[in-house]
Amino acid sequence: MSAPRTGKVGPGRPAGTDSGDTRQRVLDAACRCFAQFGYGPATNNQIAEMAGVTAGSVYYHFGTKGKLFEAVCADVYGKILASAAPAMSGPHSMHELLSTALAESIRINREFPDLAGFVATAPIDARRHQELAEAFARQGARITDALARSVVDGQRGGLIPAEYDPVQVARVIGAIVDGFAHAAAVTEPAEMDGVNQLFESLVMNAALAKRQVAGEPG
Repeated sequence: MSAPRTGKVGPGRPAGTDSGDTRQRVLDAACRCFAQFGYGPATNNQIAEMAGVTAGSVYYHFGTKGKLFEAVCADVYGKILASAAPAMSGPHSMHELLSTALAESIRINREFPDLAGFVATAPIDARRHQELAEAFARQGARITDALARSVVDGQRGGLIPAEYDPVQVARVIGAIVDGFAHAAAVTEPAEMDGVNQLFESLVMNAALAKRQVAGEPG
């Protein structure tokens, strides 16, 4: 029997290592590093140390730090969309859609704090470093598109007024969720629970008042 062939090993990639596993370890480490230090101060050497690989491995898989940030953006927002998809599926009213989006944001913040940390800092980095703006905007558009599809589902189900622009509604919901994500990054969990409950109460009271004005049952 002939010996098994191994794939080509590039600079910084030790023989016998799994390329996919190494790549994901670098992505996970970069996510933590960018969230903790910001894009500017973070270095490939720091990321490599967090990932337990060589700096050459980081370069082999991603090249520049900008390309690595772009890959982290795609990875983080892809995971968020996949995690939230089951709860967001099906027609929702405006109140249900906003409540569900917030609930999913809170859950992801708690279950995946590294993702939440990156989401809180990535917009700041994208504004400070123009070379990151396009990659970040592309992922923001993915979130907006997903929310807009949920709005359309609600409109088709007769739960959301048809005259609302789905993209504009999606941007409003996204802005609210982003605000809560930033607040969660600097607020103790117990205190944040109170903020979430108050917001939910305010939204529910507003929805109830609107139905009463319209003469609908409460």
